Amino acid sequence: MVTTGGTTLKDDILRLQEAVHVVVGTPGRILDLASKGVADLSQCKTFVMDEADKLLSPEFTVVIEQLLSFLHKERQVMLFSATFPMIVKDFKDKHMIKPYEINLMEELTLQGVTQYYAFLEERQKVHCLNTLFSKLQINQAIIFCNSTNRVELLARKITDIGYSCFYSHAKMLQQHRNRVFHDFRNGVCRNLVCSDLLTRGIDIQAVNVVINFDFPKNAETYLHRIGRSGRFGHRGIAINLITYENRFDLYRIEQELGTEIQPIPAVIDKALYVAPGIEDTPSSTPTHGSSSAPSSNANQAGHQHQQSNQAHRNGRQTNQQPSDQSHVPQPHDKPTLPPQQLTFQKAAPIDSLSHATPTEYANGAPPPNSSRVNHKSTRGGSGGPHRGRGGGAHRAPSGIAPAA
Repeated sequence: MVTTGGTTLKDDILRLQEAVHVVVGTPGRILDLASKGVADLSQCKTFVMDEADKLLSPEFTVVIEQLLSFLHKERQVMLFSATFPMIVKDFKDKHMIKPYEINLMEELTLQGVTQYYAFLEERQKVHCLNTLFSKLQINQAIIFCNSTNRVELLARKITDIGYSCFYSHAKMLQQHRNRVFHDFRNGVCRNLVCSDLLTRGIDIQAVNVVINFDFPKNAETYLHRIGRSGRFGHRGIAINLITYENRFDLYRIEQELGTEIQPIPAVIDKALYVAPGIEDTPSSTPTHGSSSAPSSNANQAGHQHQQSNQAHRNGRQTNQQPSDQSHVPQPHDKPTLPPQQLTFQKAAPIDSLSHATPTEYANGAPPPNSSRVNHKSTRGGSGGPHRGRGGGAHRAPSGIAPAA
């Protein structure tokens, strides 16, 4: 059975009334079931941690150690991760007896992913992002921020400019995050803004560009982030927006990973991130009226109904196929977006964008052209994913507040 936080406990209790041989879930939810006496783990002799470096970080260590106390004393513990920082070694010394270490990585780097950095000021980031959208041939892109507030704020700005955009972070309800991920994987949207919640175990073949809007603080996070591009042997690029405060982090991560992050050139060779045979259709400018993110209260029928109405208003029909949760992309089948989503119109020039202060957005004040965008957000997980629709010459502020 599978159990995670953000879902009802009642369903888990009903399933545990019958024999369960394998439980897959988040540490907090499994500990909750064990401490309530719903899940009897006294005869469980196998304990597996995927992404062990994350599960053994300070925020989870106490939960993991409490969970181990419910298991059989003669248990086998297995750890899986792309990186093993010192905190994992401390756990091995304390809880594992003569552990075997199997290293399947010849070197701690990413093959097929070309890495660049752009040195700029904080207020220039949105301008730079808009330029990247206009110059790169993006199939799908994941854009990382360092805080949930900046995730939502940046998603609104991208939508205001006129590009299709979803967002996802840890404060959203699990069902909303699942919906965003499913639709993004199936090509409903081109861009996904997210926190580090989506850095691990997420394989989307269509992603060929990863952008660190906020540069990470450690090498492990950086490695997992840029690993979202170039999946299944395909090529991809990672672009890092570097401010003056990030310059030492950039150098340190290069040294720790033994990799090279190059200054971004004026023109990036498409052979580095565009699969051979894919039609050269630029993603230079947004499709007004079709850029959208999932709604906080939209169900599947409503989602398709809004797409149909929007296509009718634009005087054309979309060939977008409905989402199919049973479809799992195969390694030989690199999905691409429908041609209608690959063709964009010219965006409003960046110099014409308004300069509303970040504080106005943080306080919930609607941005320009607010009648075209639904600005409901997910503060504290009480709402659903953001949805917006572009139209006309959109206007958005040129910078966002620094991360806390």
